[in-house]
Amino acid sequence: MNYTTTLTNSEPIVVTIGNFDGIHRGHQHLLQRLHSLAEQLHSKPVLVTFTPHVLMVLRPDIYVQYLTTLEEKLQIAHQSGYIQDTIVINFTPEVAALSAEDFMDQLCQRFQIRGMVVGSNFSLGHNRTGNVAFLQDYGQRHGIEVQSVSLEEAGQERISSTRIRTLVSEGQVEEANRLLGHPVQVGGIVVHGDQRGRVLGFPTANVRPDPHKLLPANGVYAARVFISKQEGPESDGQAISPVYNGVVNIGIRPTFNGKERLVEAHLLDAKLDLYDAYIVIEFIARLRGEQRFPGIEALKAQIEADSQQARHILALRSVSN
Repeated sequence: MNYTTTLTNSEPIVVTIGNFDGIHRGHQHLLQRLHSLAEQLHSKPVLVTFTPHVLMVLRPDIYVQYLTTLEEKLQIAHQSGYIQDTIVINFTPEVAALSAEDFMDQLCQRFQIRGMVVGSNFSLGHNRTGNVAFLQDYGQRHGIEVQSVSLEEAGQERISSTRIRTLVSEGQVEEANRLLGHPVQVGGIVVHGDQRGRVLGFPTANVRPDPHKLLPANGVYAARVFISKQEGPESDGQAISPVYNGVVNIGIRPTFNGKERLVEAHLLDAKLDLYDAYIVIEFIARLRGEQRFPGIEALKAQIEADSQQARHILALRSVSN
């Protein structure tokens, strides 16, 4: 088992293990419990996750799309204030083949695990035999306190990454944001486009996101944009960058007979050279679906209307953390 961490082998830790796609409100509730148990056991709260996404190894026949890249996931988890370190396990067919007992044995050989907090429906190991009952038995045999947590519910439905992915894919970003506890975000390097936006009088930053990143449905969105001249979310650009209001279009631009799906961000009331910058877009509200317009003037009029609507919506919302 290969992994990446800054932990030493001698530090007492309390861990939670999982994919944690999105770090949604249910995950955050679990991390809060992790932090509390770590304080009780005088240990460091640690999130254990995997790269690549486990389904890319377990189900190579499907195209995996995730709410958060690894870097985004770790950043959001750290910003929650509930974890102090991470262990990122390189997920391979060999790791997937480990029994739950062998998986836990390998972790315990490398780290001083004093406690675990997992979801009530959690399982790990080959054939998913490492459920809560197994972990509690394992914990009794190895001096590890194991707690299970029921993930939060909303509207009589359990908050799940699957449900949130459905909302995002349908463009329902406001409901997705509510369940996430933070805005849906898409980050990427700004690349050169065909500069049609500049010709229209609404220059856009063309973002190249991770190819497996789940994008909101095609359409136009009110958004906030954070900018970092360094590449990648690990630069923590959101913590050091001013925030800009924006209008973001996702789609193929049917008015111009486009074929490639693009993410284009227009900053409201700001003119910046963003080429080669890493930007993070937070989606606040959906304004409309993608449309084909009869001509350039009709499109320009609609973009102006979209911009005014976005200004109004964003003025009513406080800047996200």
